[in-house]
Amino acid sequence: MQKQSHLSSFLFRMISLVGAALVLLNPRPVAAQLFTEIDPGLPPMSRPCVVWGDYDGDGDLDVLVAGPGKRDVSVTTIYKNTDGLFTDSGIVVVPLQFATAAWGDFDGDGDLDLAMTGLTTAQAPTTAVYRNDGTTFTRLAGSFVGVYAGTVSWADYDGDGDLDLLVTGVTTTGAVGIPATRLYRNDGNGVFTSVPHPFPDVYLGAVAWGDYDKDGDLDVVITGTDGSGALSAALWRNDGTGVFTDAGANLPGMDLGFAAWGDYDNDGDLDLLFGGNSNDSWITRLYRNDGDILTDANAGLLPLLWSSAAWGDYDNDGDLDIAMIGYDAVAQVRVSRLYRNDLGSFVDTGQAFHDVFLGTVSWSDYDNDGDLDLLIAGNTGTSATDFLGIYRNNSSVSNTPPTAPSNLSANPASTSVDLSWDPSTDAQTPTLALTYNLRVGTTPGGSQIVAPQSSANGYRLVPAPGNIGQSLTGTIRNLKPGSTYYWSVQAVDGAFAGSPFATEASFTTATGPALLSGQIEITAPDHVLVSWSGTPNTAYQVLASTNLSAWTVFATRTAGTNGFFSVLDSTTNAPATFYRAALP
Repeated sequence: MQKQSHLSSFLFRMISLVGAALVLLNPRPVAAQLFTEIDPGLPPMSRPCVVWGDYDGDGDLDVLVAGPGKRDVSVTTIYKNTDGLFTDSGIVVVPLQFATAAWGDFDGDGDLDLAMTGLTTAQAPTTAVYRNDGTTFTRLAGSFVGVYAGTVSWADYDGDGDLDLLVTGVTTTGAVGIPATRLYRNDGNGVFTSVPHPFPDVYLGAVAWGDYDKDGDLDVVITGTDGSGALSAALWRNDGTGVFTDAGANLPGMDLGFAAWGDYDNDGDLDLLFGGNSNDSWITRLYRNDGDILTDANAGLLPLLWSSAAWGDYDNDGDLDIAMIGYDAVAQVRVSRLYRNDLGSFVDTGQAFHDVFLGTVSWSDYDNDGDLDLLIAGNTGTSATDFLGIYRNNSSVSNTPPTAPSNLSANPASTSVDLSWDPSTDAQTPTLALTYNLRVGTTPGGSQIVAPQSSANGYRLVPAPGNIGQSLTGTIRNLKPGSTYYWSVQAVDGAFAGSPFATEASFTTATGPALLSGQIEITAPDHVLVSWSGTPNTAYQVLASTNLSAWTVFATRTAGTNGFFSVLDSTTNAPATFYRAALP
């Protein structure tokens, strides 16, 4: 298939297909409908962005909708959910189309903040981050690269407990797309710093974070079109300190599609659902994780492009099913599919939904009745009409939350802690497939260090797996020596229901040495050499800061036989202002 790099070419292809509607015989099985179509009163639009999140913490999932409104005017609206009815919240955020959005509690205050990218009506590529202060959303003043037609995602890539931000997209509106990929480190107090990374600059792609190798840190799949027009895709392995290397997963370059992690075979590791327009033509593949090696499971899923897909246990039988939408280029039709997972084999259920492409599909229990409902949005191809609807799940089997984890244990050092707990159980999801959600705060019940994005009663503010993945352990770095922290953990099942939090525990970090016998030397313009005297043959973490409040690990050094060790900060034009060393 011919690959095209420019966004204008992408739009031409999209518009051409919107005008063509073919009616073909459908050999799919006819099944009794398990879902009832609901008109939620949300505006249908082309190229929609639709994202669930309980922004007001009232115990039901609200929804953000963004895209082109009438006369191609950019629109972003946050709709409040009240007993399954959606009304405009009145919250003002930047109107965007070609948009992406992500909810996440970046400041640890217990409510969901918002990151968005997209194109304004004035054709300005935009990235905006908003702090949620209960009823007011305040845009951060930080400098973010403006992009659209990309992705935005929250993830704690450096293990310090707070959410960092990854952004991809195109920075220009001309015929030639100039892509950008930025990784922003969260330095606290609403400050985000762009940091070096090895990722390619891409747009029209997908991003999926997950600890696929179960080493306690988040790895990431990034796909898209690069500046030369080539399709790119790679799995990047995180070494634990935020340094990424290509894992050599041999994924085909891909854009106009999706990537999503989920443990479909309930064996305790993450598998990858991956599809779109690729170097192997249009594809929908399931890669099984076999000892950190991704192997095509040959799942028999319909190959699609301009597609979206989502994991979720819709039938409450304990395994992850797949909903997907897109364009079948062989039959030249738009399709929506629901595949039921039967012991690792996927069966087309024959459920009838609006067939759409160039849109989004997502699972959520919007009516809080114990089963996952399905949202579908996109273009139907009928007289260039758009669709946004919810399919209410009529399952007679109700999901129940897992039990709370038990036996919480902490092993603190001076600036870090290793946490562990015993597994939970669940009536539907097998124990190995449960994920866990960690909370760490500086006050009882607080989440200032690690935000769980759950209410105190365990209700999930976002329909997503837990922040610690399937691991029964977690490590948090960059803590303050001699300080007391409070923590708990909950389990999350395949229908994104959270257990109660475990009984809160606490720990106190060790008092690390404030090495007063340090020495600073300016060795060249913007080059700083810092030396300390410590315990011979002992490993130390060197931390750096620009404000004495947010510290990051700059390096790890082992003192020599004389006790001395040093670091050279050669960061061009921006060396840290303060340095300290402590036992890890």
